[in-house]
Amino acid sequence: MRALVVGAGPAGCTAAVALAGRGADVVLVEAHPVIRPSGPGLVLQSAPLRALDSLGLLEACLERGRAHEEIDLCDASGTVRTVLRPPSLLEGRPASVAISRAALGEVLVAAVTASGTDLRPATTVTALADRGDRVEVRLSDGTTEVVDVVVGADGLHSRTRALVLPAAPEPRPNGQLIWRAPAPRPPEVTRYSMLDGGPERGKVGVVPVSDSSLYVWLLEPDRGVERPHPDRLAAAFRERLRPFGGAVPLVADRVDDVDVRSLQSLLVPLPWSRGRTVLVGDAVHTTTPQMAYGVGLAIEDSVVLADVLAEDDDVPAVLLGFGERRFDRCRLVVETSVRLGEWEQRPPADPALPGRLTGRVLAELARPL
Repeated sequence: MRALVVGAGPAGCTAAVALAGRGADVVLVEAHPVIRPSGPGLVLQSAPLRALDSLGLLEACLERGRAHEEIDLCDASGTVRTVLRPPSLLEGRPASVAISRAALGEVLVAAVTASGTDLRPATTVTALADRGDRVEVRLSDGTTEVVDVVVGADGLHSRTRALVLPAAPEPRPNGQLIWRAPAPRPPEVTRYSMLDGGPERGKVGVVPVSDSSLYVWLLEPDRGVERPHPDRLAAAFRERLRPFGGAVPLVADRVDDVDVRSLQSLLVPLPWSRGRTVLVGDAVHTTTPQMAYGVGLAIEDSVVLADVLAEDDDVPAVLLGFGERRFDRCRLVVETSVRLGEWEQRPPADPALPGRLTGRVLAELARPL
């Protein structure tokens, strides 16, 4: 099988590695000339770690990231209310790993190279022609590739989605902003902590990702006001962090390279494919970060896609089945994350509801793929 994957983010890189591992000849195109992951860091939970392990990538992520067996849930002052202890799905391995997006990108690109994938930066798809038994793909460098399957892994604003599923819905804002920034890790900050400042001040997370670094995130209501000038972003972020205690004062003045954006979600109805072209990852299921599962779902997509393509030669039927197999799991994460975001802005009458819902969903996600 010859496959062309569009987009070299986590979804595209893991798709390339998974397909190559099943014997496919893979071309991976990336529109940007340099593969530069956005955002300072992320957390990979047990199920995505299980998927990475199946690709032979878990050890490299453990070496580059920082394991977290527990997460402290705190009030705004930093007083711990609850300690989350999620179970591990892999014996002898942690329940979750925090890693910088740059480090994860390096692990994935190295794996892509080692897999024999033909990686082509500064290149993307301009046209697709499905001939039934093959797809002719016109690329931005003027060349044409003839392949058995095309995998669109080019993110929330996917150009592949526009070519293949032009009637797909647009992303929806959820009414929140997320601020994120890396910072050096003080020696005394060893645990992942989340601090709840209520609907007005939002939530803060302090996440160690290595022995020397961490990142800080803040979720707050999107009040529609003009964003600060880029030169003022760090100062504006620090000001928003001042009401919080715990580890926050230790790191607030160290934040730099601040990113702020509106949260959006997307769940494209089935089918996720047309003929021999399929969409994966954020291109069809973008989630807000409340469940910390966006990248995890993309990695799972890649593993499942490679497995099903190796089982049957009827590519269009296999791709339709892939979407059906993945849809309910991805919908569960997207819809739950959106609901949790709504409750962060308008707390439910029963304050235990978010925790109970999260626990039920995490138990469901622990099931085999």
